[in-house]
Amino acid sequence: MAITQQSLQTALTRANTRMQTLGDTLNAADAKLGDGDTGTMLSRLIGTFAAVDIAETPDLGAAFIALAKAGTSATGSSLGTLIIGAMMTSGKFCANQQALDWGQLAPMLRTIRDGAMARGKAELGAKTIIDALDALAISLDGLSDPAEMATAANAAMEDVLNTFRNRPCTMGRARMFAEKSIGLDDPGMLALAELVWAVTGVHSASPGRT
Repeated sequence: MAITQQSLQTALTRANTRMQTLGDTLNAADAKLGDGDTGTMLSRLIGTFAAVDIAETPDLGAAFIALAKAGTSATGSSLGTLIIGAMMTSGKFCANQQALDWGQLAPMLRTIRDGAMARGKAELGAKTIIDALDALAISLDGLSDPAEMATAANAAMEDVLNTFRNRPCTMGRARMFAEKSIGLDDPGMLALAELVWAVTGVHSASPGRT
């Protein structure tokens, strides 16, 4: 069993379905620290991804590249650009591969994290989506059973939100409201957590949040 174009399409469909109700939640979270449009942007971007017929691409790497190319027409926001960059990095990681072993997902996520940090001149600990991505990669390290990985990923997303909630944001627009950000979830971290829960089949592990 491995990650294929079909399993990628299934993940995108689940994420797109979740965005139908998650968008307003993310907009509300973002409005407390930013422009209030994170949910709207992500709904548009993930909807664009879900509409790509990746079954027609020659391999898994090409599928990720096709998603990256489609995404560029959907958004130019900083978070959107980071996600599109993640798709491009995934495409290079999976180049000419028909499938990716589940045990290679953590190394791929680390590569995505490192690329995002380099492009955005970001550091771990700044209370951004990169901290959630780091926690996700660490939680999956050494695992190759999909069920075990889902359990570990779901727990890691809950833990990282709880760990960073009472810390100040120190990057991006939210850094201007560092004190105000204490006690709030970073919208990017919250988005990744909710989408991980959606893809793994857990519809919001924290019902009181949404």
